[in-house]
Amino acid sequence: MEFINNYGSTRNGFFHTSKLFYNSELLSEARASYLNRTWECYPYQSVMKQAVRNAIDNEIAEEKTKRQIKRLTKSLREQIENESELIQLLKEKLKSL
Repeated sequence: MEFINNYGSTRNGFFHTSKLFYNSELLSEARASYLNRTWECYPYQSVMKQAVRNAIDNEIAEEKTKRQIKRLTKSLREQIENESELIQLLKEKLKSL
């Protein structure tokens, strides 16, 4: 898994963006805007975590569509999370951030 992080200026402050790649495939993106400064332990921490959370949600949504699930219950979500190797890797990455 690889992150590509970027920053830029806004009218009132600045922003961070993060793109999460796995096997050279874009899994998700995240963006956070700040007015003054961040209180992160290291640069881009917040957007990297959000990119991983977005990737997990995207994988669950894809699996929901594949299985034709209309209503995703907590138990079905846990089942999908436990069966998916990619989601397990993403959860480990989230813990390490």
